[in-house]
Amino acid sequence: MTFLFCVLISFRLIAQEPVFSQFYASALYLNPALAGVESETYFGANYRSQWSSLSLPFNTFQASFIQPVFNRGIRKKHLGGVGASVLSDVAGPNKEFASQAISLSAAWNVHLNDEGSHIVSFAVQGGVGQQRINDSKLQWSSQYSPVAGYDPSLPGETSMANMRVFRPIINSGVMWSYTTKKFLSHKTDVSFYHGFALSNLARANSYLAGSDGHRSMMFKSHGGFTAQVSKKLDISPNYLMVVEGVNRQLNIGSYAGYSLMNGRNATLDVKLIAGVWYRLHDGMIYSIGLATAKMNVGFSYDTNDSSMGKTFGYAGAYELSLAYRIPGRNNFRRISSPLI
Repeated sequence: MTFLFCVLISFRLIAQEPVFSQFYASALYLNPALAGVESETYFGANYRSQWSSLSLPFNTFQASFIQPVFNRGIRKKHLGGVGASVLSDVAGPNKEFASQAISLSAAWNVHLNDEGSHIVSFAVQGGVGQQRINDSKLQWSSQYSPVAGYDPSLPGETSMANMRVFRPIINSGVMWSYTTKKFLSHKTDVSFYHGFALSNLARANSYLAGSDGHRSMMFKSHGGFTAQVSKKLDISPNYLMVVEGVNRQLNIGSYAGYSLMNGRNATLDVKLIAGVWYRLHDGMIYSIGLATAKMNVGFSYDTNDSSMGKTFGYAGAYELSLAYRIPGRNNFRRISSPLI
């Protein structure tokens, strides 16, 4: 079991970055160009726990902060935004494997019309990350005796790995967005958005001295639209595709938001949100949440129907998200995107 655990953990740490089910709530981790789309001061965080019911847990946390940038001329213009993000990923029953990263983002906008409702945002992201193996928590085959079983007093095996490696973070992204509702006086509300992001542009160091890093370049494509069906109901079909080396992931689904108020005062409105996504050849994602003009919270649960999921009794994952916005007096309406 220890050998299998080490193989699985190594595969995740070396071959694939974490991917959140509530991917738009992860903001700058999804695409640094979202710093240019956001027109309000934004803070968001995700916490994901996978396989917690088994002895192979993965716990991932990320947080994003975005500050939009406007010019101070007679006619205010959304120039872009800056932001910061942190990520922590811990794996193993004794937290044997850990990965942390911190990065800064800068995005600048190209306006395609005079109203500011049609933009393309370009962004770069840079930072530093580390991966660490807590070798004192590892259990080696040499520490097992035929009589007593696992005996921590027995010497473990000598590791050829560097137990802590640092890596540079260089990512980039682009985001296109268009909304029919720049100002609140507009009666219709339809937003379209589509983005691309490239991660791991810099080669990382490896655990094994003298060898190249194992992190492959990661490509993300995501998009969709949000449409107001009625005064109380809006829908948002969307997708996420992630390609990293030989790994592929495709999420397709939609959420619907239903207003619990009469819709006369947008600042006091409370919206109930529910969504379903299909993760191709892997499982389903079910989400539910509440949203106001300033805050939204979400909860999601993943089922796992893959061959690995069957091996481990279809153990799933749950995820929590929280976002808070500080509305500004800029007369710009935020480009709508999925809340959970």
